[in-house]
Amino acid sequence: MNRTGIEWTDYTWNPITGCSRNCKDTNDKPYCYARRIAYRLRGRAGYPQKNPFAPTFHPDRLHEPTRFRAPSKIFVCSMGELFDRQNSPLDVRQVLDETVANPRHTFQILTKQAALAQSWPFPENVWLGCSQDGLTTDIGDVIHVLKAVRPGVRFVSFEPLLGPIERLPDIWLYRLEWFIIGAQTGPGAVPPKREWVQGIIDMAHETGAAVFLKDNLHWPVKIQEFPREAHL
Repeated sequence: MNRTGIEWTDYTWNPITGCSRNCKDTNDKPYCYARRIAYRLRGRAGYPQKNPFAPTFHPDRLHEPTRFRAPSKIFVCSMGELFDRQNSPLDVRQVLDETVANPRHTFQILTKQAALAQSWPFPENVWLGCSQDGLTTDIGDVIHVLKAVRPGVRFVSFEPLLGPIERLPDIWLYRLEWFIIGAQTGPGAVPPKREWVQGIIDMAHETGAAVFLKDNLHWPVKIQEFPREAHL
């Protein structure tokens, strides 16, 4: 595990890296920071030489959370997709078993394949989130997360925010506890429109959900809230 500069977590833990999706921005260019890093490190640090962003299980990293005694927030698979279709169910099961074996930690799982995530049970110390960018993902994916066996916190990460976000029906919206909003980074990054960000903030405040604005938004007011009922 590694200390991280991601503001809403303490450590990143990557027992699985890589993803079979190829998310693109408004200019039809891949925007995934994890993919960029994987290709920069190809052949090193556990990334395959031929296809560095192919979903890859790293058994040597599996028990890393056990070595950290202090309760921490841990972002699971920040460099990949835990629920990718190409991952072995056995590997996914081993990762989730580690979250059960370490109840003192809070495990934050973010997915773009929410339909596959809903088939797994989650302990109370897991926060399950769905990534939405306003372009390549469907707001219906959020509902798949909401239908999952209840984790400790359900959340949505709008990062990078590349387009306006459709409002969920209230029956689902009021079951979300946390919204994260961030801007696109890297070469050619385009900042989100102010009204897109404000619309999400208003939606969250209306329902009582916490809001966490990434520093890269350069928002005039610092808003970095955590869920009130969070397992910390």
